[in-house]
Amino acid sequence: MALDTRGVLAIIAGLLMTVALVAARTEERLLGTWIMTLAFAVASLWSIMSIFWAQSNPSALAPELWITMASMAAAATIYFGHMGLNGHGLGE
Repeated sequence: MALDTRGVLAIIAGLLMTVALVAARTEERLLGTWIMTLAFAVASLWSIMSIFWAQSNPSALAPELWITMASMAAAATIYFGHMGLNGHGLGE
């Protein structure tokens, strides 16, 4: 079974979130914040792709629920980006 673009984006987002948490634990808190911003931006792309995918394929979630997930990921992107711009690291 080959991975599609959505699967690759999900893996990338998960790996970036893990790297961000590790960076925050190693006293690179601001770097962790910026990596988390990037991770949620990738998660936003994944959610947006899932909205369109769910309209033409069987999905565990309705397209409306994918829209909710996309808006939550976009809000987290804005939140962590704002933290990074103000110089606040993860866990501070």
